[in-house]
Amino acid sequence: MERQRRVRSYDPETGPSRTSDPAGPPRRVARALQESDGFFFLLLVAYLFFEYGKPAQMLKIPMMISILSFLGWIARRDKRWGPQTTGFVAFLALMTVGILMAVNNYWAFWTTYSMAIWLLCICAPMPSVLTSVRRIQIWIYMFVAVAVYVAGFAALHSGYGPSGSGGAQDENYVATMMGMALPFAYFSISAETRGIRKVLFTVAIPLFCVALIVAENASRGGFIGLCAVLLYCVARSPRKWMGFAVIALVGLVVFGFAGQQFWDEIVTIEDVHEGTADERLELWTIGMRMLAAHPLFGVGPGSYRWAIGDYQSLEQRAKYGRELSGTKVAHSLFVELLAEMGLTGAIVVAVLLWRTWRDLWPIARSHTGRRGVLAADGDSLQLARYADAVIGSILACLVNGVFLSLLYFSSLWILLALASAITQVSRARTAAQQPV
Repeated sequence: MERQRRVRSYDPETGPSRTSDPAGPPRRVARALQESDGFFFLLLVAYLFFEYGKPAQMLKIPMMISILSFLGWIARRDKRWGPQTTGFVAFLALMTVGILMAVNNYWAFWTTYSMAIWLLCICAPMPSVLTSVRRIQIWIYMFVAVAVYVAGFAALHSGYGPSGSGGAQDENYVATMMGMALPFAYFSISAETRGIRKVLFTVAIPLFCVALIVAENASRGGFIGLCAVLLYCVARSPRKWMGFAVIALVGLVVFGFAGQQFWDEIVTIEDVHEGTADERLELWTIGMRMLAAHPLFGVGPGSYRWAIGDYQSLEQRAKYGRELSGTKVAHSLFVELLAEMGLTGAIVVAVLLWRTWRDLWPIARSHTGRRGVLAADGDSLQLARYADAVIGSILACLVNGVFLSLLYFSSLWILLALASAITQVSRARTAAQQPV
């Protein structure tokens, strides 16, 4: 019994538990920074603002963050290297091979370079820096805060984020981010004990929805993704009444803010013979021809747009009246993956997703259906809720990715890295609680 009391009050990996430490948020943040690698933790938290908040003037800060983060990770002797990190390295290796076979080697090189920065400088160090429940919590809070900022901006600017369409924040990418952030806000409600935080997370959810529905050209894929995430949240909700209450709140917001233009756009989901839906089907068909011609390694990273003209049929040339080379992207994460990285790249991503789900699902289920667990072990409950949030957020990426080119964006990869951090913190806690 004495052993259990010591474990609940302090853990070498997670620090003081929430139940034994009444300190407020500023003090917990200060303690997180005072840990041995607090500087590198601060870098990863700050990176979220520049990557997703996209201020007008970057001042080369993201580059400096990336360099410092990578150097700090390389210098570490206690690296936490999980299956996700191995997957990142394997995917980068395939991209490097693809440069040599790409139609446009220049474009393939810079696509690989950008991915190397995200995967090696940001994603790979995350499990080694987010080493406690407190740090994971702060990182998630920052992500939700940035999403709230983007949502507020989009609500006032017809669905566009701070950097607009030129900075990859048109209504489709904003909708993807809202879908990613919603599960973090939702599951944080049940992970929190403080009323004010519960209220703030609850308010964030309808704001995410508003950002999607006020868009000039509403994202139909984003709407489907939002519905999928809401269903997952309700299915995994520790209290079903809370899930249905959130759905009711979202429903009120949608019907209150959505005009006729929004619904006219949404109902066109069923029409696959006109507009962007018809174009996507044509582009996906071309992507499958690329896969058939280059089944192992694809046409090379970032090369779909440059190879597309070689795989247009005569009917497609007549339909568009020109070659599409250099003008179109795949408009699908999955088609982009298969066409550009081939079956080998698809297998790496599939294994990454499967392993991440296998790691997170037991953690998410560890407190399913239990009541009063928070008082016994608040940190473990938080990890369970955050595991659910990551699964829901990955679901948002995959559903939106059916209609959107997301492969070379940080969205999916940073969630896989966060999943690795949660898994390793959970395992460290379990090992610390085993009797000596």
